[in-house]
Amino acid sequence: MRIDAHVHGSVNDFDGDPDAYVTACRERGVEAVVLIEDLATCMDAVATFGDFIIPVARIPMDTATPADVAHCLDAGCKGIKFIRPAAPYADPRYWPLYERIETLGAVAVFHTGYLAFHGRENPPVHMDHMRAAQVEAIARRFPDLTILMAHFSNPWWEEAWKVSLSTPNVYADLSGGTAILRATRMWADMFAPDGKLLEASVRKLCFASDVHYFRPDDFAFERYIDFYERIFDAIDLPGPLQDLVNRGNARRLFGLE
Repeated sequence: MRIDAHVHGSVNDFDGDPDAYVTACRERGVEAVVLIEDLATCMDAVATFGDFIIPVARIPMDTATPADVAHCLDAGCKGIKFIRPAAPYADPRYWPLYERIETLGAVAVFHTGYLAFHGRENPPVHMDHMRAAQVEAIARRFPDLTILMAHFSNPWWEEAWKVSLSTPNVYADLSGGTAILRATRMWADMFAPDGKLLEASVRKLCFASDVHYFRPDDFAFERYIDFYERIFDAIDLPGPLQDLVNRGNARRLFGLE
């Protein structure tokens, strides 16, 4: 079984039996999902799908305050998602937000790398504001802040590999629409150079897809199960480490243990 550590969706898109939907997802190998949406959307999903949902609130980081962070966490969210910063993630203007998450013992989830293009933007998004190097600087400033680095800093794969490998409080996932398109051999060489497993490089990975849930008969996450399993097979990852990536790390990060 797996916990999908990065998903989207709204109950407004759902038309069906919630219990049947959860059962169908679990039969396909996903026991719970980390839903990343605004607070109201997250809470609606919890009310509908129960413990299938691990809520993480996305906040507008350039206008949000530490009180907003605390409000989301008090409401039941297990973490806060950051994306689209006007300045680099590590800019001191954002430190009060990170400090509050650290103090309250929650998870900071950072979108890293490329962000899908949706036409004219004003102001434009700067993907270099969201690269793994920015997360590494935050981890140094807040060593007790638990961080999940989403999307492995696409296209700065090597940078994300180094940060997740070397920084104790940074975890990462391979979710998103591009990592899955790269050759399995690229990932195999990253996590098992010259065919020799580098255990520390996969020990803090999380299974995640970045797909939309709550669409009946649409189980897009299955592509990502296949993707991760191809990597596991290519690097001959032992069963206990597979379980750590599939669900163990997410359980620890989001307080399910």
